[in-house]
Amino acid sequence: MIRCLALIALLVVTPARGQTAAVSIEALAADVVAGNPERQFLVRQISLAQAGAAAAGRLADPEISVEFGERRTDNVQTGQRLGDGPAFAAAILQPIEFNGRLPLRKAIAQGNVTLARLGLAQFEAALAGRARSLGTRLFAADARAEAARAVAARLRSLAGVLVARDPAGQTPRIEAAVLEAAAITAERTAAEAEAAYNAALYELNGLRGQPFPARLRIQRPPLGPPPLPDISQLAEQAERGNFELLALKAQLEQQGLGVRLAQKGRVGAISIGPFINRDRGDVQDQVVGLRASTTLPVWNRQAGDVAVAEGREAQGQAALIAARRRILAQLHADAALYRARAEALARWPADAPQRFAAAAQEADRAYRLGAVPLATYVAMQTGWLDALTAVVETSAGLWDAREAIRIAIGGGSEP
Repeated sequence: MIRCLALIALLVVTPARGQTAAVSIEALAADVVAGNPERQFLVRQISLAQAGAAAAGRLADPEISVEFGERRTDNVQTGQRLGDGPAFAAAILQPIEFNGRLPLRKAIAQGNVTLARLGLAQFEAALAGRARSLGTRLFAADARAEAARAVAARLRSLAGVLVARDPAGQTPRIEAAVLEAAAITAERTAAEAEAAYNAALYELNGLRGQPFPARLRIQRPPLGPPPLPDISQLAEQAERGNFELLALKAQLEQQGLGVRLAQKGRVGAISIGPFINRDRGDVQDQVVGLRASTTLPVWNRQAGDVAVAEGREAQGQAALIAARRRILAQLHADAALYRARAEALARWPADAPQRFAAAAQEADRAYRLGAVPLATYVAMQTGWLDALTAVVETSAGLWDAREAIRIAIGGGSEP
């Protein structure tokens, strides 16, 4: 189902021949989750855990014993041999665990199913969050690289015009050198942005199971993120839905059941079933009946197992406390980072990149007409690039914090 939705989303945004498809962030996340090969392994683990839970509810296999021998009958008074003959004995015993141990084993095995499902859900949430973060980083790097290449081309073009216009004067050469220096800086920014784009692209394609060089274009993510709930509400959601906490609670419950199972292990299982004894000497004897056997809890060797199970339970409680403290601290840090970046974006006009781009084009025309000085022109070109970088990088960092919060509270649609 997830793969079908991802394919539909990809088809909807498929452009004309020769162009790269623009993919939305959500469609990208769905495609990554559906195509990841590690997910199939975790799905298989759920099936294995379910098989283990079904087996845990079954009785132990019956035990069969067979004895062969020879019977000799003598008269103890006269010493006379009365007769010899074969002796045979057979019994089938079914071990039966009383005292509630079978339901405890089944509950512990069912906990493994819960842990497997939590592991799959956590993996899917983390994978989708990573895909969304990489998608926003990919868009930011692409926008930076495109703007930096445009600025560098504009600066180099204008530097060539100045030198061609009056090559003998000092002022054109100095202005051309200033423009070329600014172009070099812009080209370095473009190279760094291209490297960041490739790093995000290769990781995304690896997660999607696609060839690493396959180009990918991301639709513009919304600049206005949704407001974040109060931190106390987020903490409550994390307590109820955080995958790591849920897994540790499930493990702690299993460890508590393990303590009870170890305590009940002092009383052994009862093996019960029919038997037959057949002897043939001077006469033929046959005994058919019901046999029962169990262990006598004399030495209490199970005390060590109880101590080990109680130690594991105490360790699980300590791990849960430490994980809760760490997760809540990280949640507070991510929420503070989210709000700081959201407030910064709220102070900036929503159309700031477009306005600065238009101003940079206008400055180019004005400088060619002699209406603005060189310093203003260069400052406008580099200012557009710096402002665009600030907006897209802050937005990408904001969505990184949003995905971290989303995963911390259980991977829902919205934090």
